[in-house]
Amino acid sequence: PESDFLTETISGRQRGIKIGIIAVLVTLLFGVIMGMLSLWPMLDLVRYVQKVGKGDLNHRLKLEYSTEFVKLSKEINAMTAGLRDRLRLRHSLALAKEVQQNLLPSDTPRIEGLDIASHATYCDETGGDYFDFLRIAGLPDTTVAIAVGDVVGHGVAAAMLMATARGTLRSRCQTPGTLAEMLIHLNNQLVDDTGGDRFMTMMLMTIDAQRREVRWSTAGHDLPIVYDSADDRFIKLSGNGMSLGLQKGNEYEEHLFTDVKPGQIYMALTDGIFEAFNKDGEMFGKDRVRDLIRNSADMSADEIAKRINRELARFLGGKSPVDDLTFVITKVL
Repeated sequence: PESDFLTETISGRQRGIKIGIIAVLVTLLFGVIMGMLSLWPMLDLVRYVQKVGKGDLNHRLKLEYSTEFVKLSKEINAMTAGLRDRLRLRHSLALAKEVQQNLLPSDTPRIEGLDIASHATYCDETGGDYFDFLRIAGLPDTTVAIAVGDVVGHGVAAAMLMATARGTLRSRCQTPGTLAEMLIHLNNQLVDDTGGDRFMTMMLMTIDAQRREVRWSTAGHDLPIVYDSADDRFIKLSGNGMSLGLQKGNEYEEHLFTDVKPGQIYMALTDGIFEAFNKDGEMFGKDRVRDLIRNSADMSADEIAKRINRELARFLGGKSPVDDLTFVITKVL
């Protein structure tokens, strides 16, 4: 009887050990299975994020393992849709910038007796500043016709108004007329196109070194800076007019200056240059622009333009400009 009891006890212990081992193995297997179940959605998420990182935004994430993962899928898919929209917008803005840059003159006219340089920098992808060299019917080949404008605001809307003004002005140049008549025509057309909701300033100017005359007409735009190096003085021009696009029937005047001499410098510009602020809140100002022109009077127009850009960049100290920067410099040889 004792041997039977001992045998039964040993057998019971062995069964208990086996049951314990089986329980442990089952527990481990259950843990592995649960771990895999929780790992699979994370692997799916990693693969999806890798696709997004490579620029593939056309797939949708599906994590249907639990309510929480379903909610996570919806949030990530919404984020991806937002990225697609931003990329489309960025592509559209890049295309708009390319189109607008192509609307600006690719080179400067070569006119005997005149040295001309120009510059335009937009603070956004697209801007509202505009400059052009016009070919006005009836003007002699010895004359350069310059247009400088500034649309209120930035972005695509400003760029579209700038393009509209450019096309209208160039079309009007095919018919002879005064600068004032061109501004009148452009103003009426812009009012028709925008309903008076958007407006811009513009200054038209012609310089003829042979005839020794300068003509200009302005629609709310700053007048050119004129420096006479022979007399070391700045010549103050006059004239004003209402901005373009506000109301029909505005009248503009053409003004005449007949004392054009070698060494004189004419700078038509937008306010983005002299109204630029540095990190300390200090404004660049017109006095700095005048001093730069005076101190660079013996340089070429292109060298003067580059010097102004360098000094403005140094003044800003790495700060990005908040407005477009546009100017045209004409030096009488």
